[in-house]
Amino acid sequence: MTCMVMRAADGDVEVTVKIEYNDAGTEVAITVPEEISQYVNIVSGTAPHVKIQQSLTKADNPNNYVIVYSISGTTNDGSFTLEADIKSVVELNNLTMTNPSGAAINLQNGKNNKIYVKKGTTNSLADAANDETKGCIHCEGHLEFKKTGTLNIVGNNSHAVYSKEYVQIAKPTINITGAKKDGFHCKQYFWMEDACTVTISNVGDDGIQVERIEEDAYTGPLPGHEDVDENGEDFDENSGYFYQDNGTLTISDFAKKAIKADGKIMFNGGTQNFDTTAIKEDNNPATGIATLRNNAVKSEAAYDLNGRQLKAQKKGVVIQNGKKIIMK
Repeated sequence: MTCMVMRAADGDVEVTVKIEYNDAGTEVAITVPEEISQYVNIVSGTAPHVKIQQSLTKADNPNNYVIVYSISGTTNDGSFTLEADIKSVVELNNLTMTNPSGAAINLQNGKNNKIYVKKGTTNSLADAANDETKGCIHCEGHLEFKKTGTLNIVGNNSHAVYSKEYVQIAKPTINITGAKKDGFHCKQYFWMEDACTVTISNVGDDGIQVERIEEDAYTGPLPGHEDVDENGEDFDENSGYFYQDNGTLTISDFAKKAIKADGKIMFNGGTQNFDTTAIKEDNNPATGIATLRNNAVKSEAAYDLNGRQLKAQKKGVVIQNGKKIIMK
């Protein structure tokens, strides 16, 4: 079978796996190009609750494949679960899916996860109560919404969208029409970066909640929301900030706050169709650990974590001006 390939500007090669529900919504036909068949293990067979284990890794990927799982059709008793350890993509292609026993989309992937809301399509997702997952869309890594289609979400169990790391939205229209808890709940940061439209209503807690990951170092805001550490490894911003740089955000019928953030709430552009005067930043990020370049640090004395004054600058965590700072 010939591979359906799209080469991205960054050199990645997107290869598409098709997942198509039958008219009754009771079975799926899954088409896997032979070029990537060794990496895609379909655990669920033709069952409507699709589970796939992807074995492709960063070390074992000479062709720079990124597997795109394109899901289409209608089911009132289905779901999609992906176990992976490298960036992957779920494409919603005129999908209507209700899972009466858990999350509709469950991304058990602690890396980069993208959801393509395909241009010209309308997609609807709903989950059910009494499930261990935390969202109708549940993601164990970071989550980016791309393309220009429309996505409607109802979170009957907990949040409509839950991400264990950051959420980034560029271009799609996302309508959250109900959630037991938050509309969006994520960690690290939340970023509306492009001309997207996000509407949140009828939520039992906050419209959007952004947390810091407490066990990770506080970074403060970073250019591009990422940086490189002293070992040359990429790391993501962990600020608890909310950013709206573009797009239209409408939040209504929420029980607690329109937006709740551990860090600052930044409206740098776009349109806000709700009362922004009552928004509260719940934590002072200056009390965390800041990431600064050596030449950006003032000349006051620095101390190690045992309280001993340092005679010279050193890499790692130091205390200066009463704050913990990561020196690079």
